Amino acid sequence: MEKFIAGFGEVMLRLAPAGKTRFAQALPGTLEATYGGGEANVCASLAILGAKSRYLTALPENPVSGAFATQLRGLGVDVDRIRYTKKGRMGVYYAEHGAAQRGSNVVYDREHSVISESAPEDYDFAAMLENVGHLHISGITPALSEKAFRSTLAIAKFASEHGIRISCDLNFRKKLWNWEPGTAPKELAKKCMEQIVVFADIIIGNEEDASDVFGIVSEGTSVESGKINI
Repeated sequence: MEKFIAGFGEVMLRLAPAGKTRFAQALPGTLEATYGGGEANVCASLAILGAKSRYLTALPENPVSGAFATQLRGLGVDVDRIRYTKKGRMGVYYAEHGAAQRGSNVVYDREHSVISESAPEDYDFAAMLENVGHLHISGITPALSEKAFRSTLAIAKFASEHGIRISCDLNFRKKLWNWEPGTAPKELAKKCMEQIVVFADIIIGNEEDASDVFGIVSEGTSVESGKINI
């Protein structure tokens, strides 16, 4: 029997001005609403390619979360193991598209989202990972909060102990690793991700991620100039 490829992480409501306009140009006015999340994207892509995928997360039980689940289900993703709560919120982020020399800009509003407030004991990992052969996680989820870190570590440990292959995308986000006062983002990321990746069979990242998360510097590589030491 073909097993599921599962992804565990946060999905957010994405609000963006149309085209290349900036917030100051678009507001007051209309923003386009979509959903965004790295692990959700992986599950959606896998389903479109014909694989069995399952998305795992924690969301408030409301119509906005329901619309997201309906969208993923329509793509063929199993969303029946999502954890729902009566209270809480879905994270939100606001995105400006870059234009020419102006880079894109993202404003996060994801503190106290349901997944960031969910501890390991709130999940039923056995049910979530039933008939799963591969689990995909990233460095985004543990960056959200201490509870989200512990939950990511716990699901990785559970999966490893039950023979489930694990892939981990380092995906360092400096804006997120700030939940431990007095600890710099890179220091906190290193302390947490070193505990998680020991369970990973596949680690995904580039030279910047290796440097930012683990302090591993590739000599002769310059991200700014595009030079890679191969």
